[in-house]
Amino acid sequence: MWCKKSLQTKLRASTTERSERIRIARDLHDGIAQELVALGYSLDKTLTGSSLDPDVKAQLREVRSQLTNLTNELRAEIFFLRNAGSQNLGQLVQSLVGRLEKQHEIKIVTTIPLGLTLDEDLSYQIYRIIQEVLTNSIKHADSTQIQMQLKTTGNKLELLIIDQVVTNEYDKEEKDPNTFGLIGIQERSDQINATCEWLHNPDTGLRFTLSVNLS
Repeated sequence: MWCKKSLQTKLRASTTERSERIRIARDLHDGIAQELVALGYSLDKTLTGSSLDPDVKAQLREVRSQLTNLTNELRAEIFFLRNAGSQNLGQLVQSLVGRLEKQHEIKIVTTIPLGLTLDEDLSYQIYRIIQEVLTNSIKHADSTQIQMQLKTTGNKLELLIIDQVVTNEYDKEEKDPNTFGLIGIQERSDQINATCEWLHNPDTGLRFTLSVNLS
Protein backbone atom coordinates (compact mmCIF):
# COMPACT_ATOMS: atom_id res chain seq x y z
CA MET A 1 0.00 0.00 0.00
CA TRP A 2 2.81 2.44 0.90
CA CYS A 3 4.61 1.74 -2.39
CA LYS A 4 1.39 2.34 -4.33
CA LYS A 5 0.78 5.68 -2.60
CA SER A 6 4.40 6.70 -3.11
CA LEU A 7 4.15 5.91 -6.82
CA GLN A 8 0.88 7.83 -7.13
CA THR A 9 2.44 10.85 -5.39
CA LYS A 10 5.45 10.72 -7.72
CA LEU A 11 3.24 10.46 -10.80
CA ARG A 12 1.14 13.43 -9.68
CA ALA A 13 4.29 15.50 -9.08
CA SER A 14 5.67 14.52 -12.49
CA THR A 15 2.40 15.47 -14.17
CA THR A 16 2.36 18.82 -12.39
CA GLU A 17 5.95 19.58 -13.43
CA ARG A 18 5.20 18.64 -17.04
CA SER A 19 2.13 20.90 -17.08
CA GLU A 20 4.18 23.76 -15.63
CA ARG A 21 6.87 23.35 -18.30
CA ILE A 22 4.25 23.42 -21.03
CA ARG A 23 2.70 26.56 -19.52
CA ILE A 24 6.10 28.30 -19.42
CA ALA A 25 6.77 27.27 -23.03
CA ARG A 26 3.42 28.71 -24.10
CA ASP A 27 4.06 31.97 -22.24
CA LEU A 28 7.52 32.30 -23.79
CA HIS A 29 6.14 31.67 -27.28
CA ASP A 30 3.23 34.07 -26.94
CA GLY A 31 5.28 36.76 -25.17
CA ILE A 32 9.00 37.37 -25.56
CA ALA A 33 9.38 35.17 -28.66
CA GLN A 34 6.87 37.29 -30.57
CA GLU A 35 8.50 40.49 -29.34
CA LEU A 36 11.92 39.31 -30.58
CA VAL A 37 10.47 38.49 -33.99
CA ALA A 38 8.85 41.93 -34.19
CA LEU A 39 12.14 43.56 -33.21
CA GLY A 40 13.87 41.60 -35.96
CA TYR A 41 11.39 42.84 -38.54
CA SER A 42 11.97 46.40 -37.33
CA LEU A 43 15.74 46.02 -37.69
CA ASP A 44 15.34 44.54 -41.16
CA LYS A 45 13.25 47.53 -42.20
CA THR A 46 15.84 49.94 -40.80
CA LEU A 47 18.66 48.14 -42.61
CA THR A 48 16.96 48.65 -45.96
CA GLY A 49 17.36 52.43 -45.56
CA SER A 50 19.92 53.68 -48.07
CA SER A 51 20.76 56.78 -46.01
CA LEU A 52 22.42 54.82 -43.18
CA ASP A 53 26.10 55.38 -42.52
CA PRO A 54 28.05 52.25 -43.58
CA ASP A 55 29.57 51.83 -40.11
CA VAL A 56 26.16 52.12 -38.47
CA LYS A 57 24.70 49.62 -40.93
CA ALA A 58 27.51 47.18 -40.18
CA GLN A 59 26.84 47.48 -36.45
CA LEU A 60 23.12 46.96 -36.98
CA ARG A 61 23.79 43.84 -39.05
CA GLU A 62 25.84 42.47 -36.15
CA VAL A 63 22.97 43.24 -33.76
CA ARG A 64 20.58 41.53 -36.18
CA SER A 65 22.80 38.45 -36.26
CA GLN A 66 22.91 38.29 -32.47
CA LEU A 67 19.15 38.74 -32.31
CA THR A 68 18.68 35.85 -34.74
CA ASN A 69 20.88 33.62 -32.57
CA LEU A 70 18.94 34.62 -29.46
CA THR A 71 15.62 33.92 -31.19
CA ASN A 72 16.82 30.50 -32.32
CA GLU A 73 17.98 29.69 -28.80
CA LEU A 74 14.61 30.68 -27.39
CA ARG A 75 12.79 28.53 -29.95
CA ALA A 76 15.01 25.58 -29.04
CA GLU A 77 14.22 26.20 -25.37
CA ILE A 78 10.49 26.28 -26.06
CA PHE A 79 10.75 23.04 -28.01
CA PHE A 80 12.68 21.43 -25.18
CA LEU A 81 10.17 22.50 -22.53
CA ARG A 82 7.34 21.02 -24.57
CA ASN A 83 9.09 17.79 -25.52
CA ALA A 84 11.42 16.99 -22.61
CA GLY A 85 9.47 13.85 -21.78
CA SER A 86 9.24 12.48 -25.34
CA GLN A 87 12.95 12.32 -26.22
CA ASN A 88 15.73 10.37 -24.56
CA LEU A 89 18.53 12.16 -22.75
CA GLY A 90 21.18 11.19 -25.29
CA GLN A 91 19.25 12.82 -28.14
CA LEU A 92 18.56 15.96 -26.12
CA VAL A 93 22.20 16.43 -25.14
CA GLN A 94 23.48 15.81 -28.68
CA SER A 95 21.05 18.44 -29.95
CA LEU A 96 22.30 20.90 -27.31
CA VAL A 97 25.93 20.19 -28.22
CA GLY A 98 25.21 20.77 -31.89
CA ARG A 99 23.68 24.18 -31.21
CA LEU A 100 26.52 25.28 -28.92
CA GLU A 101 29.20 24.15 -31.40
CA LYS A 102 27.54 26.04 -34.23
CA GLN A 103 26.87 29.21 -32.26
CA HIS A 104 30.24 29.49 -30.50
CA GLU A 105 32.55 27.74 -32.98
CA ILE A 106 33.86 25.39 -30.32
CA LYS A 107 34.58 21.67 -30.42
CA ILE A 108 32.69 19.55 -27.88
CA VAL A 109 33.84 15.93 -27.91
CA THR A 110 31.13 13.70 -26.49
CA THR A 111 30.77 10.10 -25.42
CA ILE A 112 27.05 9.63 -24.90
CA PRO A 113 24.81 6.57 -25.37
CA LEU A 114 22.19 7.90 -27.78
CA GLY A 115 19.60 5.40 -26.58
CA LEU A 116 19.85 6.51 -22.94
CA THR A 117 16.33 6.96 -21.57
CA LEU A 118 15.69 7.93 -17.95
CA ASP A 119 12.87 8.99 -15.67
CA GLU A 120 11.45 12.22 -17.09
CA ASP A 121 12.34 14.47 -14.15
CA LEU A 122 15.79 12.92 -13.75
CA SER A 123 16.46 13.41 -17.45
CA TYR A 124 15.27 17.02 -17.26
CA GLN A 125 17.47 17.93 -14.29
CA ILE A 126 20.60 16.29 -15.73
CA TYR A 127 20.04 18.03 -19.05
CA ARG A 128 19.82 21.38 -17.27
CA ILE A 129 23.00 20.69 -15.32
CA ILE A 130 24.87 19.79 -18.51
CA GLN A 131 23.52 22.90 -20.23
CA GLU A 132 24.65 25.13 -17.37
CA VAL A 133 28.14 23.63 -17.15
CA LEU A 134 28.76 23.79 -20.91
CA THR A 135 27.36 27.30 -21.32
CA ASN A 136 29.39 28.72 -18.46
CA SER A 137 32.54 26.96 -19.57
CA ILE A 138 32.21 28.65 -22.94
CA LYS A 139 31.22 32.01 -21.46
CA HIS A 140 33.65 32.35 -18.56
CA ALA A 141 36.68 30.31 -19.53
CA ASP A 142 36.94 30.92 -23.28
CA SER A 143 37.42 27.20 -23.76
CA THR A 144 38.93 25.91 -27.00
CA GLN A 145 37.66 22.37 -26.53
CA ILE A 146 35.33 20.59 -24.14
CA GLN A 147 35.15 16.88 -23.46
CA MET A 148 32.01 15.29 -22.04
CA GLN A 149 31.28 11.72 -21.06
CA LEU A 150 27.93 10.38 -19.90
CA LYS A 151 27.73 6.72 -18.99
CA THR A 152 25.97 4.19 -16.81
CA THR A 153 28.00 2.00 -14.46
CA GLY A 154 25.90 -0.58 -12.67
CA ASN A 155 22.99 1.31 -11.17
CA LYS A 156 24.73 4.69 -11.41
CA LEU A 157 24.75 7.41 -14.02
CA GLU A 158 28.06 9.26 -14.20
CA LEU A 159 28.82 12.56 -15.92
CA LEU A 160 32.26 14.00 -16.59
CA ILE A 161 32.96 17.36 -18.26
CA ILE A 162 36.49 18.66 -18.86
CA ASP A 163 37.47 21.86 -20.65
CA GLN A 164 40.71 23.38 -21.89
CA VAL A 165 40.85 26.86 -20.43
CA VAL A 166 42.51 29.78 -22.23
CA THR A 167 42.03 32.66 -19.77
CA ASN A 168 42.15 32.87 -15.97
CA GLU A 169 38.45 33.60 -15.53
CA TYR A 170 38.09 30.74 -13.04
CA ASP A 171 40.74 32.26 -10.79
CA LYS A 172 39.24 35.74 -11.09
CA GLU A 173 35.74 34.70 -10.13
CA GLU A 174 36.20 31.79 -7.73
CA LYS A 175 35.31 33.94 -4.71
CA ASP A 176 31.93 34.76 -6.21
CA PRO A 177 29.34 32.38 -4.68
CA ASN A 178 27.27 32.58 -7.89
CA THR A 179 30.15 31.73 -10.20
CA PHE A 180 29.13 29.39 -13.03
CA GLY A 181 25.65 28.96 -11.66
CA LEU A 182 26.99 26.73 -8.89
CA ILE A 183 23.98 27.38 -6.71
CA GLY A 184 21.52 26.28 -9.39
CA ILE A 185 23.58 23.22 -10.26
CA GLN A 186 23.82 22.21 -6.61
CA GLU A 187 20.07 22.68 -6.15
CA ARG A 188 19.31 20.49 -9.16
CA SER A 189 21.80 17.88 -7.92
CA ASP A 190 20.15 17.84 -4.50
CA GLN A 191 16.72 17.45 -6.12
CA ILE A 192 17.77 14.17 -7.77
CA ASN A 193 19.97 13.05 -4.84
CA ALA A 194 23.13 13.32 -6.94
CA THR A 195 26.64 14.22 -5.86
CA CYS A 196 28.65 16.71 -7.91
CA GLU A 197 32.08 18.27 -7.68
CA TRP A 198 33.85 21.21 -9.34
CA LEU A 199 37.61 21.28 -9.69
CA HIS A 200 38.98 24.23 -11.65
CA ASN A 201 42.56 25.25 -12.23
CA PRO A 202 43.64 28.35 -14.23
CA ASP A 203 46.34 26.27 -15.95
CA THR A 204 44.51 23.05 -16.73
CA GLY A 205 40.84 24.04 -16.82
CA LEU A 206 37.63 22.61 -15.38
CA ARG A 207 36.78 19.11 -14.24
CA PHE A 208 33.12 18.62 -13.32
CA THR A 209 31.77 15.28 -12.12
CA LEU A 210 28.28 14.13 -11.19
CA SER A 211 27.04 10.77 -9.99
CA VAL A 212 23.44 9.71 -9.37
CA ASN A 213 21.80 6.42 -8.44
CA LEU A 214 19.29 5.16 -11.00
CA SER A 215 17.53 2.70 -8.68
